[in-house]
Amino acid sequence: MVNVVIGVITKQDKILLIKRERGDFIGLWGIPGGKVEESEHFDTAIEREIKEELGLILKFNRLLGTATEIMHDKESTTILQICELVMDENQEILNPEFEYKWFSKEEFKNSNCIIESDKIMINEFYYGKTNNYLKLDCYKDKEGNYFWS
Repeated sequence: MVNVVIGVITKQDKILLIKRERGDFIGLWGIPGGKVEESEHFDTAIEREIKEELGLILKFNRLLGTATEIMHDKESTTILQICELVMDENQEILNPEFEYKWFSKEEFKNSNCIIESDKIMINEFYYGKTNNYLKLDCYKDKEGNYFWS
């Protein structure tokens, strides 16, 4: 089981996503974040990950929700803590490790280049504020495409 923190970062009503370059879902846009290290709290972990990936020094604001995602093709489970971070309107991204893009709500909802589980989590935890826990089951078909149920 892997513990991961991901961070919803907004600026001018847009959400920041990064393009995946390694691991699963290469080439798709997703929520920035990473693994929680041994003896590390979630708030510290997300602040560290955002600084490493985007060069941003942001403060943890609140926990939006928790999801467990089972990757059935790998028989692995990830516990995801989805956090909201506060970004100053004047702050700029410095030395990003990954390609990034700001998505308006309309672009986000209409894009098919975003990891589906990330779309589900943002819709439920950030836009909808309807849940604080999700169970996500990810499968891979014979052609190598991912799908969730």
